[in-house]
Amino acid sequence: MKSMKIQKICAAAAAMLLCGTLLSGCGAQQNDALTVVTTVYTTYDFAKQLTAAYEKPVEVRLLLTPGGESHSYEPTPSDVAAIQSCDLFVYIGGASETWADKLIETSRQKKENLRMFDCVDLLDEETVEGMEPEDEHEHAHGDEHEHGDEAHDHEDGKIDEHIWTAPLNADKMLTAMQERLNKIAPKEQEHCDAAYEKLHDSLLALDQRAKEIHDNAKNDTLIFADRFPFRYLTHAYGWKYYAAFAGCTSDTDASPATLSFLIDKVKSENIKTVFYLENSSRKIADAVCSATGAKAEMLQSCNNVSRMDYDAGMHYQQLMTENLDAIEEALN
Repeated sequence: MKSMKIQKICAAAAAMLLCGTLLSGCGAQQNDALTVVTTVYTTYDFAKQLTAAYEKPVEVRLLLTPGGESHSYEPTPSDVAAIQSCDLFVYIGGASETWADKLIETSRQKKENLRMFDCVDLLDEETVEGMEPEDEHEHAHGDEHEHGDEAHDHEDGKIDEHIWTAPLNADKMLTAMQERLNKIAPKEQEHCDAAYEKLHDSLLALDQRAKEIHDNAKNDTLIFADRFPFRYLTHAYGWKYYAAFAGCTSDTDASPATLSFLIDKVKSENIKTVFYLENSSRKIADAVCSATGAKAEMLQSCNNVSRMDYDAGMHYQQLMTENLDAIEEALN
């Protein structure tokens, strides 16, 4: 499957390379706007906030369709064209975005035909800390094996790519983007730096809020009856969790053993709130709530957002504030 995906990417890239003249002139067609392309909503929002006051026209594009499934995303030919003709491409990297590395490599080999774009790979140990494989993190979740409070290994030792769910990691991502934007558009540095300081302060405030929630909470256990993209958030603030899946798997149906485990855990620890993700079917959460009397609450992964939140221009700090509000209520 991976080789087929790579072949599709290469074919799309080759098609775009045949239109090198068109691509290299894209900036002129867009009135010399600074163009930024991002792969997830968090970086899209950060780019929008950092460049909001630029005097130069700026176009920021999110490759994901709002409300769409992000983990099965594959770039279309128009996405490839947008990346190859942009000024800055911001991507996370990791297993879900191996296509990006291949595309960048192919583009640089053909740079004589393209307006060469800069890029930021945020899944970088020098940029963001805590990039251990998933099976090096402590966790407990329901699966076909014996259940308990001990850590279970994750499959394949995969890296969790949802690094932004911890505010201090998001702050490191923000800094990397600020530095690259100032390199690309030095005349706009004053505007970028002012926006950065405001957003940086808000991320530090989120971190402080999360610490206070941890320190004042009556318990420390969270139940995720859904996929689990919040490893960095729970790890950063010492919250224990139980989840239907080890990470952001493509599965949507929990096994009977997993469902039974979560129901027993909610009952035994007298947990009142069960979490599900945005754009989720809620099947697992509703089943757990039906069996226990707990209520279901949504948490935003900030990987993608609904069309309504996208159109409203919801900021990462707003979404994470709502997340922390829900977590605070659940822990008390």
